[in-house]
Amino acid sequence: MRIKGIIAGTAGIAVLAGTGLMMTAFLGKAKAFSTDTAAIRNISEDVSATGDVHGTESMTYYSAVTAPVSFYDLKVGDEIKAGDLIVGYDLEDLLNARDQAVLASKSAENTMNGQVQASNSNQAKFNKAASDIEIYRNTYALFRQASDYIDQGQYRENWDIGCIADGINKDLAQKTADLNTKTLELQNAQYEGNAKAIKDLTDQIENLNQDIADLNSDLAGLPPASLSPEEYAQYVLDGNWMSDIMRNWTEASTLRNTYENQILNSYQKEQLRNSYDLSALSVVTAEENLAKASTGVTAEYDGIVTESFIANGSVVSKGSPLFTVESSRDIKVDVGISKYDIGQIAVGQKAAINIAGNEYSGTVNEIKRLATATDSDKAKVTVSVKFDEPDEKVYIGLEADVTIRTSEKEGVLTVSSEGYYADDGGDYCYLIKDGKVEKQYITAGAQSDEYIEIRSGLSAGDVVITDAITDDMVGKNAVPMR
Repeated sequence: MRIKGIIAGTAGIAVLAGTGLMMTAFLGKAKAFSTDTAAIRNISEDVSATGDVHGTESMTYYSAVTAPVSFYDLKVGDEIKAGDLIVGYDLEDLLNARDQAVLASKSAENTMNGQVQASNSNQAKFNKAASDIEIYRNTYALFRQASDYIDQGQYRENWDIGCIADGINKDLAQKTADLNTKTLELQNAQYEGNAKAIKDLTDQIENLNQDIADLNSDLAGLPPASLSPEEYAQYVLDGNWMSDIMRNWTEASTLRNTYENQILNSYQKEQLRNSYDLSALSVVTAEENLAKASTGVTAEYDGIVTESFIANGSVVSKGSPLFTVESSRDIKVDVGISKYDIGQIAVGQKAAINIAGNEYSGTVNEIKRLATATDSDKAKVTVSVKFDEPDEKVYIGLEADVTIRTSEKEGVLTVSSEGYYADDGGDYCYLIKDGKVEKQYITAGAQSDEYIEIRSGLSAGDVVITDAITDDMVGKNAVPMR
């Protein structure tokens, strides 16, 4: 029994010893890791973002006229071609407006010409009346002088005749004063256009003229006390002449005042000209509107309708929106770039565009100068990436993924970006060197989705672990996974 126990014990010891050797062998076995070898490669830095597809040009068409729409058959999403007639107008109202403007302009022209012609005629009559007044004034003075020469000293001898003459002269003075007053009132009535007052005052003035003529005749007919028959005959003749001259003089004065009020001044003529010019301008405007409506609205470039504001048969006002088109030949993706990446973006950089699994190449063609807030309240700058060669699978409004190549370097030392780490101490990698895991701090440079540039810390051929790993493995046995 003892021997068996010893044997058993020995066997147990042997088993235990075998287990210890197996554990020792397991603990010393090298772990296999996925790795990448540092090598000289070309690398490009990328900035990725998501945005919406739009045409590089977007144009809202506005109505150039106010008119009913007689032709329009577009819906949002419809495709149009450059030169297509999109909107046609009903021309009836515009034709009527043009014809009315022509008639109004002709009427304004006739009114202007008629009033100017009448004014010119009144000006000629005024000039003649003014000339006649001067003639009557001078002629009257001559006859007055002749009469005074004959009559000089004669009336002193006859007091009664002098008293009569004095009374007649007083009446003449009063009648003349009344005549001047009525003449002024007539001018005011003519200015106000009061027809009844004009007639009444004209009749009164004629009566006053007749009274004055009669008084002058009476005055002239007074016989001087000591005139010879020849002198008396001449005296009477001069008096008659002076009476006729005074009547004609008064009538010429009335006519002059009447015609003067019917002559257009420069401001009135300018007002007539302005009224005519405005009516002529209305004709030009009406004809322009008719021409624009006759042409209708045509598409300026190929595109997709993104907004439609009207319908066939609706009445549109001048300046109102009709529809909006985005170009379908030149297409872009607008993406928002954060403050961290915008400094790397420049116009002309190449980009890869992915839409529903389809890949396209593009070029950065615009960077907005205004940042806008997103749903996350983080302001981003809109960057436009234009498709180099879009096809029929590129749809306006779709979402697209964009990768912008911000820089590209050739012949630099790189490793897989999966083997790159960073902590407070800096950038680092884990290597397999001499069969063991080793932590190596590095200086990193440009980085793409696949690789990172190594500026210092590694050499070509170094084996970098790309599996997830921690510092606990440093110094442990390791081999690259086959």
